[in-house]
Amino acid sequence: MSEVNIKVEIAGSVFPLKVNADDEVNIKEAVKLINTKIAEFEKNYAVKDRKDVLTMVMLQLVAELYKKANTAEGELSHLKQLFSSVEDMLKQHMQDIKNINE
Repeated sequence: MSEVNIKVEIAGSVFPLKVNADDEVNIKEAVKLINTKIAEFEKNYAVKDRKDVLTMVMLQLVAELYKKANTAEGELSHLKQLFSSVEDMLKQHMQDIKNINE
């Protein structure tokens, strides 16, 4: 994978990064989301310390990430159960066919 050098601005500070070219779009989207959340917090709350704003943004984003991860884990578990049921039905069907042929 090729690496590219990019600069991103978060909360008014510029950060140089070296990232995989495949990840560049995702990183830029993440930066956009972070800056949007910062603007929302600064607009809606009287928070003067940028560190506090960044902490609240981080908390909100990580909480959303955990919620989505738990949802995905539950869906994956449900899919595994469905596949197992289908596999059991196919095995039973093959056994029924075998019994008919005997």
